[in-house]
Amino acid sequence: MNKKVLTVFLSLVLVSVTALAAEPTITCETDGTNLIVTYTGTLYQSTDAVNWIEVASASSPYKVKIEDKQLFFCSQGGGEVQPVVPGEDFSASLPGGVSLDMNWIKPGTFMMGSPKGELGRFADETQHQVTLTQGYWLGKYEITQAQYEAVMGTNPSWFKGADLPVEKVSWVAAMEFCAKLTEIEQEARILPEGYEYTLPTEAQWEYACRAGTTTAFNNGTNIETDDQIYGECPNLDPVGWYWCNSESKTHPVGLKQPNDWGLYDMHGNVLEWCLDAKNRYPTTPVVDPVQEDTEPYYAVRGGSYSYYDDGAKRCRSAARSVRLNTSTSISLGFRVALAPVPSKKITIPLSDTVDLDLIWIEPGTFMMSSPEDELGRKNYETQHEVTLTQGYWMGKFEVTQAQYEAIMETNPSYFKGADLPVELVNWDDAMAFCAKLTEQEQAAGRLPEGYEYTLPTEAQWEYACRAGTTTALNSGKNLTSTTECPNVDEVGWYWYNGGEENYNNGLICTHPIGQKQPNAWGLYDMHGNVWEWCLDWYGSYPSSAVTDPTGPGIGLFRVMRGGGWRNNADYCRSAAQNCYYPSSRHNFCGFRVALAPAVSESKGMTIPLAEGVDLDMIWIEPGTFIMGSPSDELGRYDDEVQHEVTLTQGYWLGKYEVTQAQYEAIMGENPSRFKGAYQPVEQVSWNKATNFCAKLTAIEKEAGRLPEGYEYTLPTEAQWEYACRAGTTTALNSGKNLSDEVQCPEMDEVGWYGGNSNERTHPVGQKQPNAWRLYDMHGNVMEWCLDWYGDYPTSAVIDPTGPDTGENRVLRGGSWLSYAYGCRSAFRGSLIPNYIYYYLGFRVALAPVK
Repeated sequence: MNKKVLTVFLSLVLVSVTALAAEPTITCETDGTNLIVTYTGTLYQSTDAVNWIEVASASSPYKVKIEDKQLFFCSQGGGEVQPVVPGEDFSASLPGGVSLDMNWIKPGTFMMGSPKGELGRFADETQHQVTLTQGYWLGKYEITQAQYEAVMGTNPSWFKGADLPVEKVSWVAAMEFCAKLTEIEQEARILPEGYEYTLPTEAQWEYACRAGTTTAFNNGTNIETDDQIYGECPNLDPVGWYWCNSESKTHPVGLKQPNDWGLYDMHGNVLEWCLDAKNRYPTTPVVDPVQEDTEPYYAVRGGSYSYYDDGAKRCRSAARSVRLNTSTSISLGFRVALAPVPSKKITIPLSDTVDLDLIWIEPGTFMMSSPEDELGRKNYETQHEVTLTQGYWMGKFEVTQAQYEAIMETNPSYFKGADLPVELVNWDDAMAFCAKLTEQEQAAGRLPEGYEYTLPTEAQWEYACRAGTTTALNSGKNLTSTTECPNVDEVGWYWYNGGEENYNNGLICTHPIGQKQPNAWGLYDMHGNVWEWCLDWYGSYPSSAVTDPTGPGIGLFRVMRGGGWRNNADYCRSAAQNCYYPSSRHNFCGFRVALAPAVSESKGMTIPLAEGVDLDMIWIEPGTFIMGSPSDELGRYDDEVQHEVTLTQGYWLGKYEVTQAQYEAIMGENPSRFKGAYQPVEQVSWNKATNFCAKLTAIEKEAGRLPEGYEYTLPTEAQWEYACRAGTTTALNSGKNLSDEVQCPEMDEVGWYGGNSNERTHPVGQKQPNAWRLYDMHGNVMEWCLDWYGDYPTSAVIDPTGPDTGENRVLRGGSWLSYAYGCRSAFRGSLIPNYIYYYLGFRVALAPVK
């Protein structure tokens, strides 16, 4: 506690002040008879300066008669707590007297990534210039178990010790720690305005780790020989705990040499979560980057003590890894940043007189759709848990006619009015509005890095609509009737409070936005007025928990939500769902915009095969991965020997398995047993699949669309598994392993297999994609690969293509008929090249000519 001591007569002043509170004051003077003590805070008195007694009922100035004895006075407290000051290091006091040391990191510019000659370098470390315009604090040490327990009340760590770094912490748990710490420090009033505790962005982490260095390690040294990439590395020993010096365990923080900015253990000990997703780096300079993605895979940096984290090469300043946000590991921890808070509300000027208001929506988890006892519920409203891992902005109101006209220079609406919601817009019109708005804001320099204007996904829409409620309406109330309901009157315009009467009398049926009660997050008209287009294709809901869902990859109808002026109460519920053809226009259909993380499909392309039939291709960057499965993977076969594979050339891979419509457009026939334009083609042999590729190559070459040096082909087995894994090392590309070899919920999320297929194929793109936006890599149909089947090598290989000859060609991915173990990323199948069956299909690659 703040204290200032005044020794009367001896004039000795003793001071003890915390770093975060204003110092109390105490002075004295005499009038010849009395000592006059002027002070702030509470006044205490002592005869020995050890034992103190509060001076009851004292007030400043306090008078005491001068006598022939020694007295001491002290004032305690009394000053206002002062926030920490940007530019200065500080130490925060956590519950239980545990301290947290934070170092100030000033803004600056640096080269992120690694030079091409750096030993141990990965292909995803493309060097590029990064400017950080705002300073921030970063933890001097990795978060310790004592600090974690002081805030969270628990200690999940495997290696116990108060000053050891906490581990077995997921990204979600680390962010919860940051949120709780922010709340604690806000209550203590020491947080500076506009700052919060969070995880550092990948750029903030590397900038602080380097502390001005450009070498592999922040002590100005590099890995010097190939043997040191995985083995003993003398230059790493002084600054970090890694496989060769750690004795396979964590160590107390702060025992190794710090970097020039006073930060410890940036190399090794435990891997550290970052705030952002691990995406491909840009090649041009960027400012304040935050790598956004719709998938729940986040960057981890710094390497660890563990053998499984690849020794010295993973401990370099530039080394990047990735984990699913719910993953935990005994080598995975974090360090906190105290950084500027992103703006929660923004207003975008569309013209001189027209603005667009957006409200920030925090990421979170909620129950999507309706419980079985909800009045008005439809049978298809299967309740399931949804986690949204990234925040986004949502339009405060439905897009108005004035806003639409400001961007599109036209107003298609049937019911005219500047502040009425725009209607008679189809899904394509709404997306065109978003694209133009994105372009305008990008040109104006107002578009947040990694974001774009778009329609909200169905999950984003319902999450924002509910605003934490679980009732039929976002007011916290349920329906009293499925037709006319006073509870709907409070929050929205529907058939019984303006629609029916206006419609019958030829009046305007929509209403000006913002006249009804908003939800808890400040969003208006989420119930009624006009139906709102969502981004997703319409499809069945999953029955298990999902993360960042975007709906099926393909379909006939687009989703609409919220109900409209001509609907009964039951269609205006938070869970109510509708759908129309994307080309449909109605005077009860409008939209609301989202400003959300851009879905990056860098260098992806769409190939027109026929009228209404396209082929979507995703670009796959070159890189290195471990092919095969670890010895303890459930369902593993002996032919899945793990070995390192490097693919030196990028390629495109089909976003989906080849569909029957695509196959028929090229080959003029459809051999499939289970008919459906959007279902994968099956009963296709390896020979027929390669014939398809050859014909497509000839067509695209003639059309002038074939990239120089590339051809359509089947992927090699290595290309297939690399793309399937998308950076994961688990049995499934969702970052999860199997809980059962035969039937398990983990497999339900990502593919159609024997446990959920009803013994047939299903339209492509209905299950969760992997981190690189590839669908159905697990299940539906087995996919032919280019290679002959053969034994794997036991050492590292580059651009493998399998044996030169053989009897069987490789098949990957499992099918609708397979058990769960047969759909794993590493599972290998094989059959003779002319074999056909109704679980055999393929996916095309556009790859360098071999």
